[in-house]
Amino acid sequence: MTLLTIQIPDKDAEIVKKILEKFNVKILADKEKTPNKLTAKTIEEARKRENLSAPIKDINSFMKSL
Repeated sequence: MTLLTIQIPDKDAEIVKKILEKFNVKILADKEKTPNKLTAKTIEEARKRENLSAPIKDINSFMKSL
């Protein structure tokens, strides 16, 4: 199976969807997901290179560090 990702301007999305549906193409909407507050904070800190500690070695030590 091949997965293709295409970006279509919003104004053209409906016509493209109708054309693809004629050819039995499955359309999966890629909706942006908003991370929870902790994840967003962690991402921002990582981008700023703040509060970085040792690399994660295993899940148990990682969970204890939280």
